[in-house]
Formats: sequence, structure tokens, C-alpha cells
Amino acid sequence: MARAIDVVIGDVHGHADALYSILREIGMIDASGRRRRTGWVVQVGDLLDRKADPDANLATAQLAAEALDVVLAGNHEWRLLEECDGEHGAALATLANQGWPHAAAACDGWLITHAGVHPDFAAALPPDASDCAEQINHRWHRDSKRRARDPLFASVGPARGGDDPHGGIFWMHSDEWPKNRTTPWGQIAGHVPQSQPRLLPGPRWAIDIKAPDRLAAIMRSNGDRRWRPVVVKARARDRRAYPVAA
Repeated sequence: MARAIDVVIGDVHGHADALYSILREIGMIDASGRRRRTGWVVQVGDLLDRKADPDANLATAQLAAEALDVVLAGNHEWRLLEECDGEHGAALATLANQGWPHAAAACDGWLITHAGVHPDFAAALPPDASDCAEQINHRWHRDSKRRARDPLFASVGPARGGDDPHGGIFWMHSDEWPKNRTTPWGQIAGHVPQSQPRLLPGPRWAIDIKAPDRLAAIMRSNGDRRWRPVVVKARARDRRAYPVAA
């Protein structure tokens, strides 16, 4: 039997075919899209896309519900949840049936969010990654009005056209990260497109890539300390193999 693995998947933006392809590449699912390998798989948010076809978002959410362990919120889910009565309600309901999206997750000392936690916010959060993720999720799952006022989620910095000093965990841009600053935990995030997954100072992995037919992830076998980047191009046969919701 293959070793159990930890996997963190980047921004999907409603491309079920790309999600299917990367899960097949790492052996996490079988041809029908069902889970076949042990491990832990988290997706960093922007699983859905506000401008995607509703059926594409629904197919992506259905595959995620079948194959992933955790889906986090990104800025697209943040906006879609504000428009919960809109045309993407079925996709959001599919995630909600799993208790998703969360706002943070932790893996062996690494904190995982959509855009990352700025060091200024980190100063007020627990120094242990698991405790930090728990606190962030507690704040996230409060009532929506309190959540909308929480700077950790709502702040938008200058790199995204906002008035705040820097973005929160849905909006922070890598250009807003101060030089020579670190956080108590390593971080893994998407949000800002890269040509390839990169390990930046902090340390922080940036795993979003700007390519609609490709998807990036980082993975490691249980017991390993080092993350390995994976980039997969969606293949035409994968698009036929995983049906889009009617």
C-alpha cells in the first residue's frame, strides 16, 4: 500500500478537471473520483470562482466533497457567501454539508490559509500552528456580521487597492510582506499567482499558479519534513472522466 501523504492544493477556481487531474497524479483518487489513498488533503481556498459557470463550480465542489479532507475559504468564497442566495448556492451548499469552508488549517507546525497571515496579525495569534488555526476558525465561524468586521478577514491592503496597511488572510499580497519579518509558524498560501510554487522567506510557500489548465500543490509522505511541489496539466481524458453536473 502507498504511504500516507499530506497534500496542500492551490487555487482551483472552478476547474474540476484540473482538480481531478492532480488528485489522480498523486494517486489520491481512482478513475471514478473516489478516494483510494490514505492521507490528509487540504485546499487553500478559491476552490470556486465567482465568474465560473454555476455547473462548473458545483462539479468542483462535488469532487472536493468526495476526495478532500478540508476546504478553506478564499476571497472568492468570501464574496460568494455574502451573495448566498445567488446562482452558486448549490456549490456552497455542497461545501456546507461538509462543514466547509474553514478559514485555516495546520499541518505539523505549518499554518495554512488562503493568502497568509501578515506578521502584524501574527503577533496577536497563538504561537502554535494548531492552536492558531483553531482560533482563526473560531473567529470565522462566528456570525457573519462579526466576521465581516474582523480585520483578520476583511482587511484589504494597498496592493489590492484597499485602504488598510496590509491585507487579511483573504487579501494579503506578497508585496505587503515586510522584509526580514517572520511568523511563529511556517505558512502555506495561494492567492497570488506564481509561475511555479515557491518557498519564500518567512518561511512561506506560495502555491497558486496563473494557468487555467494547470494546478499546483505541495505534498510530502508522512514522516518527511520537506514539501515537494507538484504541477499538473489537466488532460482531455480527465475532463471526460469526471462528469460536470447537469
